[in-house]
Amino acid sequence: MSKPPSAPPRAPSTDDLLRTGLQLHQSGRAEEAASHYERVLAVEPKHPAANHLLGLVFLARGDAGAAVDSITRAVAARPDDAQYLCNLGVALNAVSRHEEAVTALQRAVRINPKFAEAYSNLGMAYRELRQFDEAAEAYRRAIAIRPNEAGFHYNLGNALSGIGDIVPAEESYREALRLRPGYPAAANAFAGLLDEEGRYDEGLKLVDAALGTAANDAQLHLRRARLLEHEGRLEEAVAGYDRTLTLRPGFGEAHQHRARLVRHAGRDSAIAAMEALFEDEGAPLDDRIFAGFGLGKALADIGEHGASVEAFLTANRMHRARTPFSLERAKAELVSDLDRVADVAVGNDGESTGPIFIVGLPRAGKSTIEAILSRHSGVTPARELPTMNRLYKRVTEEYPGIALREIPRSRIAQLGQDYFAEARRFAADGTITVDTMPSNYRLIGAIRAALPRARMVWCQRKPADHCVAILEKYLTGHGHEYANDPGELVAFHAAYRQIMDGWRALLPGVIHFVDVAELQQDRRSQTAKLLEFCGLRWDEGCVAEVQSEPQIPAWDRILAAANRVDHLAAWRKARPDLFGDEGAEG
Repeated sequence: MSKPPSAPPRAPSTDDLLRTGLQLHQSGRAEEAASHYERVLAVEPKHPAANHLLGLVFLARGDAGAAVDSITRAVAARPDDAQYLCNLGVALNAVSRHEEAVTALQRAVRINPKFAEAYSNLGMAYRELRQFDEAAEAYRRAIAIRPNEAGFHYNLGNALSGIGDIVPAEESYREALRLRPGYPAAANAFAGLLDEEGRYDEGLKLVDAALGTAANDAQLHLRRARLLEHEGRLEEAVAGYDRTLTLRPGFGEAHQHRARLVRHAGRDSAIAAMEALFEDEGAPLDDRIFAGFGLGKALADIGEHGASVEAFLTANRMHRARTPFSLERAKAELVSDLDRVADVAVGNDGESTGPIFIVGLPRAGKSTIEAILSRHSGVTPARELPTMNRLYKRVTEEYPGIALREIPRSRIAQLGQDYFAEARRFAADGTITVDTMPSNYRLIGAIRAALPRARMVWCQRKPADHCVAILEKYLTGHGHEYANDPGELVAFHAAYRQIMDGWRALLPGVIHFVDVAELQQDRRSQTAKLLEFCGLRWDEGCVAEVQSEPQIPAWDRILAAANRVDHLAAWRKARPDLFGDEGAEG
């Protein structure tokens, strides 16, 4: 008697496929899991769990655009799922759609107010939008829910650093490192703050401790080399950059810093490596741009000035292409700054001296002036303090749309007192601080109103030289968007000079002008005028030779000057618009 035919095997249900896919996913076999999710979606295209899980696979692959599409379908099917909304926020952040990420993540935390990761991701979205106060509050919410999560404290430190609130930022980094000893990212960020404050030895100890558990972390090695350089240990710094590049050959920032510190004598492996990275269209854009700036400097060293200028111009074009900027808006903001000046000086009359603010665009010579003043026994360099910008921003938020002259004098006086209280942290007893934050030129009115005894020093170079110097420096921070297109830079620089002349006319005797070229030609006389303006007695040490950007090996002055003349000639040939009438003559 024959057996009845066996029934065909039952096709797996969507639940079976989803269950198997999830098991594969959790065991680290995401690509196999993806095929199961796709089979579910072939039957049920709107299946929320399959869309969500497939979106996570896309995120892991680095295909954030596909992840957004997939998780959006999951959210459409299940709009009140906080986890889906949180991961949609992650994907939107990854494709730089940060405002949409904020919306999704705000919905997630409204649905689940105890969702710590959603608050943390919300903080990330706010940080990318440069809304640092909102980011800090989001991270604080995450910490309140999970206080022992080191990553949340690290992220709070980053947000506070973005605000310029340095003391609490340090505390956040310390807590992150207490919870996770040797935490590389926190150690690197904290050491960066210490570097900015001139606390190099502390920074080195911190980095060395972190390298004890993360010996091959290229970012930590880069930070260590930077600290060594700033401490004046130049050869050790070069060795540190070399170590960094051994660990990560395509690390553009390390290439750029090394090239800036070393005087190249000829084409070598370092130049070849920068050329290869700069031309590699598959490399990360930021690494390529850093390499381009490093390459431009190295080629100038060896006299290939035409190629050097082209490298700088190309690197600037690459950065400008991704940088939103309105020249007309920037110029209007400069005028607005001048219009908001107080009619009369107010502030803390209890303070009898300083501080000294050295104001001006980057690359104007502020470091040289700071170095001269810092050799005076009555001065402490505070470097680029973010304090005034942060404190004044709070004032404008309290009085939105109100002219500075109309803000209560008691509030402006409090601004001055708050600045003094924070700046004193960096000053030795009985000394005056020197603040070189570039953005302070935008705050001259606020400084004058809040700190009527403050000294302001405006240093300036010949416009063409200054514009070239800006184009040869990769300025990555907010507020330097004018710096990458030569035409925009020339127009902005002219507007900036006009506004600074306006400040000098409006506040006679308040701003001391230093022409860097005159300072170099007649250091003693110009230094005497500077010290007198700052209320400082004569100090012979202030006229000693200043080398704000040392390089190794050091060049003979005559050789360096001749190289510079040839280099500027190449710029004049490539971009005569930078030189005005000089370009026509050259």
